[in-house]
Amino acid sequence: MHDSATPQLPVPTLLIRPHPSRTEGPTGYLFRLAEANFMNLRDLEQIGIAFNPEALQQQQLLPHPQLYPELHEQVRYVAKLLQEQPGIWNRQHARFCPYCLGEDPRWRLGWEVLHFDTCHKHGVWLIDQCSSCGERLTWQRDSLLRCNCGADLRQEIPEDAPPAGILLGEVLEQILFRQDIRYQHGYPFQGMTIAQVQLLIRYLGVYLDPAASQKPLKIANSGAMVVSWTISSLAAEMLVFWPEKFHQALDVLQNTGGEARISLKAVFKEAYQYLYKGGLRGGVYGPVREAFELWVTHNWKGALAKRNRRLTNTVLENVQWIPGKAAADRLGISMARLRYLVRSGQLDGQETISAKSRHFLMVRKDQLARVEEELAGEITMAKAMEILGLGKVRLRRILKLLFPSARRVNDQQHLPWCISSTEVYQLSELGEELPRVYCVDDDEISLADVLHYWQWNADEIVSLVEEVKAGTLVLTRTLIGKAGISRWVFKRKDLVQWRAAMQTDRVNWITIPELAEVLGVKQQVAYWLTQNDYIRSHKLGNSKHHGSRVRKIDVDRFLRQHIFGTEIADRIGHSPRKAMLMLKAVSIYPLRGTSIEACRQLVYTRSEALDRFLAKHSVGDLTKWHDTVKRREKAWERIIYENGTPVPDPSHFRLEPR
Repeated sequence: MHDSATPQLPVPTLLIRPHPSRTEGPTGYLFRLAEANFMNLRDLEQIGIAFNPEALQQQQLLPHPQLYPELHEQVRYVAKLLQEQPGIWNRQHARFCPYCLGEDPRWRLGWEVLHFDTCHKHGVWLIDQCSSCGERLTWQRDSLLRCNCGADLRQEIPEDAPPAGILLGEVLEQILFRQDIRYQHGYPFQGMTIAQVQLLIRYLGVYLDPAASQKPLKIANSGAMVVSWTISSLAAEMLVFWPEKFHQALDVLQNTGGEARISLKAVFKEAYQYLYKGGLRGGVYGPVREAFELWVTHNWKGALAKRNRRLTNTVLENVQWIPGKAAADRLGISMARLRYLVRSGQLDGQETISAKSRHFLMVRKDQLARVEEELAGEITMAKAMEILGLGKVRLRRILKLLFPSARRVNDQQHLPWCISSTEVYQLSELGEELPRVYCVDDDEISLADVLHYWQWNADEIVSLVEEVKAGTLVLTRTLIGKAGISRWVFKRKDLVQWRAAMQTDRVNWITIPELAEVLGVKQQVAYWLTQNDYIRSHKLGNSKHHGSRVRKIDVDRFLRQHIFGTEIADRIGHSPRKAMLMLKAVSIYPLRGTSIEACRQLVYTRSEALDRFLAKHSVGDLTKWHDTVKRREKAWERIIYENGTPVPDPSHFRLEPR
């Protein structure tokens, strides 16, 4: 006789009632339960048996809660996931690890979750296809441990999985079972749910795959291993090696994004939008946005507008790729010079063309300091004009005469000029210690007025500068309001007398063939030197029959500042070709012209590096070199005698060994 107060337990429908285990998946357990009672999953559904605590207790499929509270808690947790997060489950395909199934014939919980593609215990890929018949496993088969063709699933041979995929599978299992994540490297998974991790896997494995044509997060047939493993593998590499691999994936997308790299949206499309407007907006995905913004700061080669409210102010301020115009302004060079630095590899740059054919040049900001140091010894022609107080046309005419070391970038005719800043500042500082005045007296005149009113030619200006540097012409004061050499003030009488005393008659000039004789070179070499302004030539007279002439002082200046390769060969006791190779080994190169035609003889600029080379390699016997100097002196004597002038002191033209 029963006590009426005691609740009556319902009579179970099933005869065989195995209990679920804590590691067993809900569908796998129901399949095992149905098979034990010679039923299928649809039969269980029809009699109201589902994976939830109430239905299982009604069928007496769970032990008493006091006997096994952990199992009841696990069943409630999995039942809640089934109800509240239906999107995390793989309902179409059944996958498994044959080794685990052979050790314990129960279907694991992780196998039923999307993107759970590896078994971290055995280090293999999961299987969802029968190797005997080739059919994919579904939940509608007759036996839990066998395929519909009768093949034993425990006999399948799985393939080894990559280390990153194995680690990701272990993290997924730890999150699924609410365990502490033991893996401390890579992406910070703490606090994430299984659904959030799956969303992150789909984002990294689909949006950041450069081979994917379409990039929706709703992936067709995503439960199949043939689809899922490609996504999880790419995502696992990024998550395990975070954020290095993530940054590498962004680099690949940037480099394969076509020519329109003008904006982040144009390059990354939905991958960029989804970070800030899509499902990754939550705080749990903060590390993804931080890693993306870190990459933008150091690697993004496109433009960044300050009106971009998605990126933080720190990113906009510290971005390492800046517009070329800003870089050129900082370096004090032209855009043509900046483009040459990029082409020559001295500065990393990226030039893109928009759909409207607009050119955008971006360069690395962190390299500007190094380039600044390299350019510190050189200034542009515009800067030299500002320092010296000369106009563009005037400076262009006298540039090579005042500064023989001036050169064009890469020695190309149409590239900007590079001028030694030391030489320019030394010239501009002459007269710095003199008194400064606002106006000059009647018996004085400034160089600015000489240039404006007296209309001196380039040779006269250069000769004047050289006389001032030598101390022959004395400066009296400097003029306030003018810059550089234009502020120089002279006594008017001294300047007139000096100009009148300049030798301008025919006997002070030599022809180009005579120049070749003096230098001891062929006429083609002499013409090349004058055509490339290494020796200044002038046309005396307006008739077309008048040939060009060269002043003796210009030849003397050239010999002081340059030396022929044959003379170097005589000094070191080797052939000219051997001397050229030895000089090339220490980065000393011959002169180059502005034309395509090269000089038929090697000519070098005298420098400290060349002096050190000669001092190190010079031999004791300098007979050949002395013979060259003597032949040059005799040529001078003959030409000057034929021109009807007294023979000057030959020592004026002798160059002592340096």
